[in-house]
Amino acid sequence: MSKVNYEEEMLRIINGLEALPENALSLIKKVYKETCAEIGVNRINFFSNPSMMEKLIKIAYNYEADEKNLELFVRTLVMISERFKVNTQSLYSFLMRHAESKNKRIKFVVATRIVFLPQFDNYENKWEYILSIPKIPPKKDSMRVFRLVIKHRIDEVPDELKKEVINVMRKFLDQENLVVDTHNLFLDIIEQLSNSTEDLKTRLYK
Repeated sequence: MSKVNYEEEMLRIINGLEALPENALSLIKKVYKETCAEIGVNRINFFSNPSMMEKLIKIAYNYEADEKNLELFVRTLVMISERFKVNTQSLYSFLMRHAESKNKRIKFVVATRIVFLPQFDNYENKWEYILSIPKIPPKKDSMRVFRLVIKHRIDEVPDELKKEVINVMRKFLDQENLVVDTHNLFLDIIEQLSNSTEDLKTRLYK
């Protein structure tokens, strides 16, 4: 499909969602499927355009009362952000709006992305939020996200929270029978945090 035809088809689907049609779920599924498909020039050109993200977010607000549609919108926006590197303030605001959703699936999908957005660095309660991630079901998936975000911010973990992070990870390792490679990924982070804690004690009591 040519670039022009691809854009016309995708815009037809997205514009169709603005009318709140009865088949909205099938339409957003089509958009989501495109964001997950093998990356090609047409998809990159279309989804890396911030205006497409803004358009989808604007439409998504109209579907907030329908959890099935909302979940797919959230998944779609997160996928666009991850794969096509579109991280707008509007995306951050929309995800933050649903960060404490009662729908656990929506809450989990939001957590997989919002902590990696640059805007999250300025969030006043960012560490409280990060420490809440392991409580989101399913446990194994949320702990994977927790591990990734701690690894991403390993040098930023406040000294007073390092012990808590270590305890959360150790408890998880004690309770779950993980494959060796995954188990070691957690151990590596625990070791790094433990060593930095010991270094702090040495500096304080030197």
